[in-house]
Amino acid sequence: MHLDPFTTILRPIMQLLDQTLPKNLADSLKADIEDKAQSLFKQMALVPKHEFEAQEALLQTLEAHIEALEKRLSQLEKSSANKSHLGADNVEG
Repeated sequence: MHLDPFTTILRPIMQLLDQTLPKNLADSLKADIEDKAQSLFKQMALVPKHEFEAQEALLQTLEAHIEALEKRLSQLEKSSANKSHLGADNVEG
């Protein structure tokens, strides 16, 4: 079983509260801590790792396509400039 990061972080704190405080106080503090932590995580607008990785892969693919298109455009511009320059030479000659 894989524990979520939230549980991994809070488990030692909860155990420490159980060991050092009376049960009713420990339970109350644990509930407060968990509520505040959950609220904080909700505000962060976190996404699952697999979704982040999928978006990252898509971004890398799109960047590669853009780079290829920029090279192609540059080659076409050079080719067009050479043709217009050669055409101007033929008109003058």
